[in-house]
Amino acid sequence: MRYILAASLALASVTAAAQEQPGKIIFYRPGAMVGLAVACPIRYEGKEIVELGRNKYAEWEVPPGRYIFMNKTAGLEVTVAPGETRYVRCAIKMGFMTGRADLQISDRASFEAKAGEFERKEVSPVVAGSKP
Repeated sequence: MRYILAASLALASVTAAAQEQPGKIIFYRPGAMVGLAVACPIRYEGKEIVELGRNKYAEWEVPPGRYIFMNKTAGLEVTVAPGETRYVRCAIKMGFMTGRADLQISDRASFEAKAGEFERKEVSPVVAGSKP
């Protein structure tokens, strides 16, 4: 009986630790000829996290949860599990008078295929410790 109780307590503490493990969101914008002069601001809860130019990326460590990111023309919902890394690509698309920044879910392979070309930007300290 003691062994079952000890095993249950150990499992509960491992489960609790896993739930507290932060996740990460990597935002990136590949270089492209389209939208050379268009920036890609990314906002969370009305605050700008980072503004990505061509060939830039940023990493944001976050508690597990649901996040909704916005810019002037797009919105994107991202759910992060404990210890998970999610990827968000900013693609500049053609607009009527100017390009527009579009946020898209991406994957590790797509990010790593261009990662050697990227320069890192820091996430705004105002939101770096924010919780959902």
